[in-house]
Amino acid sequence: KEQAQLLSEFDSLARLTSQEDKRKRGYSLENLLNRVFALYEIQTQESFRRNEGGEQIDGAFKFEGWYYLVECKWTQQLTDIRQLDSLYGKINRSGKQTSGLFLSVNGWSRHVCSLMKQNSEKSIFLMDGFDLRCVLEYQTNLDLKNLLVKKIERLNLAGETYYSAKQLLDSK
Repeated sequence: KEQAQLLSEFDSLARLTSQEDKRKRGYSLENLLNRVFALYEIQTQESFRRNEGGEQIDGAFKFEGWYYLVECKWTQQLTDIRQLDSLYGKINRSGKQTSGLFLSVNGWSRHVCSLMKQNSEKSIFLMDGFDLRCVLEYQTNLDLKNLLVKKIERLNLAGETYYSAKQLLDSK
């Protein structure tokens, strides 16, 4: 099954340790995420450059009539607000029906969610490695579309940038 293959690839990427391997891991993560979305028949666009090559976008997808720019990070250190500010800038230079998904496999620094809540433009929701793993693990039976709907709902109705797969699984 393709889902099992993707989980195996995710686990293999987690074992990469050299500096060169870690750079490759970031690009591989973008590819893996596109393939996960394709598994759920969500239209994606691979990494691209725009604004005369001035900006690099890790990927994008279309979901329920909206476009989402995607930023992927797989670093040892936790993602901080500066990296999220970069995605906010890319979204602000896009059309009005554009939001963002920031995937940080190892999560965020402790201030990220509270700082994002202060932003009047709540246009980014967060996903971590645990969320992705839950979608890939057959036993959890977690549908990516259901997770995205819940994450987007929590962002739009409660102003919460992060809704965990664990919260969704616990609510079933």
